Amino acid sequence: MEIAAQYRALKKEGRLQEALLLARREMASLEPNAISQLGKMLQRDLCTGRQDSAEIATGASTVKPLRVFVAGQCTTTYLLPMLVAWAWADGMHVQVSDAEYDQVVQSLMALKVEDAPDVIVVLPWNQRLLAHDSRSSAQRIEDEVAFLQQCWAQVARLKCKLVQVSYDWMGVGALGYGLSSRHDHEGDVSLIQRVNASLRAALPAGTYLVDLKHISSWHGKSRFYDERNYHWLKQPFSPEGLSVMARHIAAGIRVLTAGRKKVLVLDLDNTLWGGVVGELGAHGVATAAGSTEGEAFLAFQKHVKQLRKSGVLLAVCSKNNDADAREPFEKNPHIVLRMEDFAAFHASWDTKPERLRQIALELNLGLDSFVFFDDNPVERAHVRAELPEVLVPEVPADPSLYVRVLQETLAFEAVGLTSADAERAAQYTAENSRKQSLGVAASPEEYLASLEMGAEILPISAENIDRVVDLITKTNQFNLTTRRHSRAKVEEMAGTPGAVCFAVQLADRFGDYGIISVVLSVPDEDSTAGEALRLDTWLMSCRAMGRTVEHLVMNHLVERATAAGYVQLLGEYLPTPKNTPVKALLPGFGFHTDAAAGRGESWHSLSLTTAPVQSTQVRLLITENA
Repeated sequence: MEIAAQYRALKKEGRLQEALLLARREMASLEPNAISQLGKMLQRDLCTGRQDSAEIATGASTVKPLRVFVAGQCTTTYLLPMLVAWAWADGMHVQVSDAEYDQVVQSLMALKVEDAPDVIVVLPWNQRLLAHDSRSSAQRIEDEVAFLQQCWAQVARLKCKLVQVSYDWMGVGALGYGLSSRHDHEGDVSLIQRVNASLRAALPAGTYLVDLKHISSWHGKSRFYDERNYHWLKQPFSPEGLSVMARHIAAGIRVLTAGRKKVLVLDLDNTLWGGVVGELGAHGVATAAGSTEGEAFLAFQKHVKQLRKSGVLLAVCSKNNDADAREPFEKNPHIVLRMEDFAAFHASWDTKPERLRQIALELNLGLDSFVFFDDNPVERAHVRAELPEVLVPEVPADPSLYVRVLQETLAFEAVGLTSADAERAAQYTAENSRKQSLGVAASPEEYLASLEMGAEILPISAENIDRVVDLITKTNQFNLTTRRHSRAKVEEMAGTPGAVCFAVQLADRFGDYGIISVVLSVPDEDSTAGEALRLDTWLMSCRAMGRTVEHLVMNHLVERATAAGYVQLLGEYLPTPKNTPVKALLPGFGFHTDAAAGRGESWHSLSLTTAPVQSTQVRLLITENA
């Protein structure tokens, strides 16, 4: 039975949860038309007010859909169900609307700040750039960049996150393949290349770019585009091209609102090397250069190593004897990866779902940030069935295709990389050293004191805003409100007169955590005579939880608020499926709910004149005019 028919049957039987999970699990295996069909059903079941549907499928008590607005210079009607489908497959519940055909700036100008979407997608096309008129190439490019800057100005006004699609061409034009890309002949391909270069140079910081030219080239332009669709519908994409583009846009939405996947969990035998190490030994497994199989596994290891350097955590989950599993990394000179490259290493005969749960606890990360890569179809099916939140690619039999398959998941796409990304693996290595120290400490207090922690309070600035926005985007557990503010919104809040906004950087004797906490608090507009400061956002990296850093942050916030003349601090806790660890945070610091009367149960207040000083094991080292 086709997936769409199975979906309908399950829903008719009242088994909507199973239907929605089926759609999520099987999306990647479907043909484009089937994806569109399933997307239309998901639009009806997820995106027209049926909030209960998403709650049932995710098991969450509260699921706020992401609102996405698509504005294009081509028809976008057929993109919407594809986007809903791929977003759902990527773990997101989105509600999508679009502008009228080629009414991009006008539609964006009509949007109101108070009802702005979470993400705006701008999709240009080339009809004006390649129009037959008397303009020079320079003028054409200038016109397109001016048009885009008008769009970006509206996105900034609305304080939204932006997915920007680049320009592309369907055909090489009258100059043919040889001349169209030469700048001196001003061919169509040359114009596309030059306008895309100008787009990249002017792109607002924090934007996710969908590089349509590279994507269509990879999949093949003759398959990606359909001239008939453009002439009939003003929509240039084939069903395959539309599906691929929707998948990349969905990945961009995920990156902007939740961040990239954080952990790549790898099997060993016939995944990282050829053969079974328990039978062949450390030097017998296939990884050496010179053989086709060995070269393929070697290429995959090198790719994985580069992912680690970009900030992706690596873990091993293998059914093996532990000593056998470790030996190739320690003794085989052809293995590119080494034991220190892994943040977690689990080789045992337990079930893989159970081991994945253990790894998640060990790293203090959610399973929805995991990618599980295993050559064994039985193991993949087991993990998909027990842990549907884990991304499990369909690994091919041919190891030479491993890199391609992992790349095509789009799991590790990113807006940009910060120094914190490059240092992440080393930070988890340091965390293992801390855990060893915990094992020999006589008490939790002695352990914390032995860490010799020191913190710096930093103003939010151009030097650290990328890291600040990154934390806002992907921090889930220690996050009072889980508001995913855009870069523009953060800059606006930090620049608000009377605001108290800062970042916290932490270090101890084992290493530097980097920036691990962000506080955004602004004057409360509803309080009398501006006497209250409203805590809009307070979050902290899970790596720093349980270190009493939050106590130092609260002391500093109270001190700054008092110095600014406030007498009351208002805080809000908005529960999500993941932020239960901070449910009691505000009451634990002396906040009262009855003092925030009329604001709802989520609000708490603290009198700054009687606020208690919190005990902390963290020394305040520097405060740089934060």
